Amino acid sequence: MIFEKQEHQTKCIENIIEILNDFDFSTHSNLKDCLKEFYSKNKALNLGISGNKNLDILMETGTGKTFTYINAIYEIHKIYNQNKFIIFVPRKAILESVKQNLKLTKDYFYSIYKTHLKIYEYKDEKSISNIINHYINDTKELSVLLLTSSAINKKDNHLNRPKESLFFKGSVLDAISKIKPISFIDEPHLLKGEKFKEYFSKIDSLYLRFGATFPDGDDKLSNLIFALDSISAFKNYLVKQISVHTIIDENFKPLLKDLNQKRKSATFEIFLDSIPKQVDLKIGDDLGLKLNDESLKGVEINSIKSNKLYLSSGEILEKSNSYILSKEQISILLEKAIDLHFEKEERLFMQDIKALSLFFIPNISNFRGEKPFIKDEFTKLYKEKRKEVLKNPNLNQAYRKYLENDFDKNGNLQVLNGYFSGDSKSSGNVEDKEANDIRLILEEKEKLLSFKTPLRFIFSVWALQEGWDNPNVFTLTKLASSSSDTSKRQQVGRGLRLAVNQSGKRITQNLATHNFYDINALDVVINSVEGRFIADLQNEIDEASFSFNEENLNLDHLTMLNSRQKIKLFSYLEEELNAVEFDEANDNYKIITPIFEICKDDEYVKDLLKDSFDEFINFITPSQNSAAQIIDKNKKSDFTNIKKDLAKEFKELWKSINTKAVIRYNGIDDDLLINEVATKFDELKIEPKTVKITKETFISQTNSIEKEEILAQSYELGDFYILKNLMDFSINNAYPFNFIMKIYNQISNKINFKNDTKTALKSLDAIIKDSVHKGIIKKISYDFNQTCITTQTPFSYLYNADESPKDRISTSKLGKFKSPNRPKDHYLYDKVIYDSEIEKDVIEKEVVKFNKNFIKVFAKLPKFSIPTPYKEYEPDFAYLIENDSGKKIFFICETKGYDFYDKVSKDERQKIDYAKVFFKALDKYIKTKGVNADIRFETRINKQSLIDILGDLK
Repeated sequence: MIFEKQEHQTKCIENIIEILNDFDFSTHSNLKDCLKEFYSKNKALNLGISGNKNLDILMETGTGKTFTYINAIYEIHKIYNQNKFIIFVPRKAILESVKQNLKLTKDYFYSIYKTHLKIYEYKDEKSISNIINHYINDTKELSVLLLTSSAINKKDNHLNRPKESLFFKGSVLDAISKIKPISFIDEPHLLKGEKFKEYFSKIDSLYLRFGATFPDGDDKLSNLIFALDSISAFKNYLVKQISVHTIIDENFKPLLKDLNQKRKSATFEIFLDSIPKQVDLKIGDDLGLKLNDESLKGVEINSIKSNKLYLSSGEILEKSNSYILSKEQISILLEKAIDLHFEKEERLFMQDIKALSLFFIPNISNFRGEKPFIKDEFTKLYKEKRKEVLKNPNLNQAYRKYLENDFDKNGNLQVLNGYFSGDSKSSGNVEDKEANDIRLILEEKEKLLSFKTPLRFIFSVWALQEGWDNPNVFTLTKLASSSSDTSKRQQVGRGLRLAVNQSGKRITQNLATHNFYDINALDVVINSVEGRFIADLQNEIDEASFSFNEENLNLDHLTMLNSRQKIKLFSYLEEELNAVEFDEANDNYKIITPIFEICKDDEYVKDLLKDSFDEFINFITPSQNSAAQIIDKNKKSDFTNIKKDLAKEFKELWKSINTKAVIRYNGIDDDLLINEVATKFDELKIEPKTVKITKETFISQTNSIEKEEILAQSYELGDFYILKNLMDFSINNAYPFNFIMKIYNQISNKINFKNDTKTALKSLDAIIKDSVHKGIIKKISYDFNQTCITTQTPFSYLYNADESPKDRISTSKLGKFKSPNRPKDHYLYDKVIYDSEIEKDVIEKEVVKFNKNFIKVFAKLPKFSIPTPYKEYEPDFAYLIENDSGKKIFFICETKGYDFYDKVSKDERQKIDYAKVFFKALDKYIKTKGVNADIRFETRINKQSLIDILGDLK
């Protein structure tokens, strides 16, 4: 497995280290003062300071929180000389996952920190002597104690019992508390209960809570020092996109979802056009008319008593959140899940990625035992689908051979198995093969992800919840009702982690570029009894996030504003600007126009918000990621018609710019460039970072620990750590590693790394980016290939395989907002779909003719991007322009909603520079292919006219 330290993980650890800089490790008593200092620089995280000794880290499921807090243990040890840590988890399954992570990362972290982390686990009375003799008494040893909540939440637990010892009096837990271990709490929302809190409070030292979800009440999120919420994680391409498929039964009956005895009303859920809708009814209402159900026509509500609904037909309905699916319903869900699996498996296989599917089932007997219906039904359906797939004459031969491994030598299907609570990893409880597969599912992640392992379909009865996930789960199917305390986010969380390939390389946005969500997508299959699954999931995400999701505005998230400002602002946005509309069902405001652009220069908003204006504008600033986090696959797509006569004219342009390109670096290791970077770095003077270290010495004669506080310079990190960071930099920015190493070897002032390695690497990073850009822009070129007409290229969004124009395109591929106005006649589509006000103006008001030139057709480009060393670059518009003599110009334009070019971010400006090189090279290439046209590329700032940009074309 390849471990890559991600930017958000590094930032989280940096925040922890920063806040502990003045922390008193001998008493753990001054956390409030440390937090005040931290919040003075990080105001956005300040939710108020609680009196507890906790630091909270909000980190979305699937973004590597376990890896992060393990890394934090090593960092705290290295910088502050702290040796004793505890990891608290709520369940055994999560404990197993943590142990697996500790095992997998052991060598990786040793190579960086040159020290081992000793692991102790409380299992039973036999494990206590080891904890006493080593974890408690060996104060110099770096060690962590793994505990579940059940280890300390009862008075008669072994850790809580009084124990006679040469080294201490009282219980083992008392002895642990005396060494002041730093605790990490995983999944804090599950570590609750008065008894747990009563005994946990005995430890009375600093603890860090890592979770995507936090409890309500007294233990709510507080002392927040890092936040990567669900929306931020998605917007930063750190988790998968979620698509939900709801299977609706033909005989679906309206579901009773809620009762209100006080108001004498009942809420039912129905489906209209495959979309769930909630309908409120009162006593005397006709169910058939209100719920659009002929079978209930004439049936009225008589009364509501004791959480029951009494109907005139004599039927009594009860509200229930649980359900039991019929065999027929389960079979339909299985078939859909298998279809989805095969839809993506060959495509992922060709990209060196193994696809897994996860199923949650009602009970163990459905998979094991004499008549395991789900296992048997899956086997039958899988064989049928596999037979159909193998009939395809165009099936990739390597993938066909991969499927040949589906059966063992005895003809048994070996693509499926499960893990259930109570399963043993040895052969004591289950057959040897099942025991091996259980070990494979729980512990051997690398082996499970290998194409050599046929297991691809995993079944569980909710045993695989928090603590287990796999990066290559691409389909998740619910065949059973989940418990009431299992949130929708927890359910989908098992498959949110980004995919990895056979080399263990994570498929990040840097690697996947515009195909990122073609790979990193999780399909969730549910029955219609789940009803508002999508709405509930979205609400859970919004409630647990602080970020702007760009689809709606929640008053609670605008913490920078007071109540009066919120009321006046939303009234103005709704009534004066028509930028939002109130959504009654979800109790928030739906955004219907680009709110950022409307507000950023509005004088009334500036005057109303005063000092909070900048913070509000920063909050609503749109993300570079315009994709939807959750997709309802039942919802009919809104389409925009393609004007076929214009599409025929546009085809040559669209095909030309879709020519596949690869970056070529020519002489990138130029000595002048390397010397420039090294010289700039050598001019820096990075001061030594001083830290406070508490040295502890155990005195056996007095049975006590002596503490000495000393000031010391940061430990110099080893060469491997520095090289690892340089390697990460080269990978993330697509630069050859030997080029980066030549720069590093040229640096003479390596004392900067010793003084403060992190600051040195950050400075080097900035210098390299700046200098390399200036050098590379002169050194890169592009190699081109003919356009590949497949369903996976942007060309296919507008044209069929035979290159004939399509009738329509999904509106979501063009933008988020829709204008009631008509587009210009020479615009490729029949609707105005846009993402920004400048785009809207371009589509509605573009000039047709200027000088001797006229626009034959122009279009917003659907999901089109070009490769640059700084990720992908996505121009907005393309124009086919002709002059009186018939000469063609393909003009590609990027629209920017800034008043001046220097307001465009530095990274964006650099990508624009590369785009200029790309299109200049493409212009030469298309001429070699007989295309009689010129290609031009320009950036259009705010209200610049096309005439201003193009001038007099010749």
